[in-house]
Amino acid sequence: MKFSIIITAYNTENYIEKCLLSVFNQSYQNYEIIFVNDGSTDKTLQIAKKFKNDKMLIINQTNKGISYSRNIAVKKAKGDYILFLDSDDYYELKLLEKLNNFIKNEDVIKFNYKSICKDKIVIPKNINFKNLDGKAAITQLINSKIIFDMNCIYAFKLNYFKKFKYEIGRYHEDLGLIPIVIYKANNVASINCIGYNYNRINETSITSFVSNEKEFKKAMDVLYYFKNVKKNIDNDMLVSYYANAVINKVKLLNQSYKKEYIKFIKEEQVIDCLLDNNLKRKIKKILLKISFFVK
Repeated sequence: MKFSIIITAYNTENYIEKCLLSVFNQSYQNYEIIFVNDGSTDKTLQIAKKFKNDKMLIINQTNKGISYSRNIAVKKAKGDYILFLDSDDYYELKLLEKLNNFIKNEDVIKFNYKSICKDKIVIPKNINFKNLDGKAAITQLINSKIIFDMNCIYAFKLNYFKKFKYEIGRYHEDLGLIPIVIYKANNVASINCIGYNYNRINETSITSFVSNEKEFKKAMDVLYYFKNVKKNIDNDMLVSYYANAVINKVKLLNQSYKKEYIKFIKEEQVIDCLLDNNLKRKIKKILLKISFFVK
């Protein structure tokens, strides 16, 4: 079985060597790397070129964004399964070996990760299951209340994943795609394997300042994903999941943008799409309606 590892990079010169070494030093060696340098202005590309060999394809382009870069890389992939690796993160060295030993013919396989913070390492809760269709898998994942919409904690069957594309020019691209990829799969599994190291040390320097305008754009993109799922997918739990994502954006907006965003929430009847099949959810729904509509 061959794995295609997709790495898109923009100005990660301080991390890219560790990232690439975590692939080259895997205990299982049947893989290819598709590395997209998305217009880096630092030494990211030069460092990556030092590792170039017959297992590594380097695509160098002007800055076009992460979604465009991922779509291009998927088109170039030739493996049986693809994985996404952010250029400031890194793999555990037996990840591919464990996946190779586990995979039968699933469309999607989830594994766990570690969050590497400045003063601690956090291992999130994980759930394990086999042979679930997409609807059952998305139900388990949502009910478990774990973070599951990051593309980097999955292996996807390439022929299946090629049916999908990332939305270009939108934020929260994983939220817009990964839950749908899971939902539409014929066979999904989640395994007890910590395979990914998510570097959060770098977050403060990159995301410490987000303009009010950009935050509003991000919120509107989440609303766009909600509208898309509501229109095209007949599943109350998944629609409710996206409705929650929309509502969670409200607290990040300043007062003027918040007022405009709440207007859109009312127009799209987002709160009505929240599940209310238990007492806690019923109370939450009532309180949100009071908060948003009684002003």
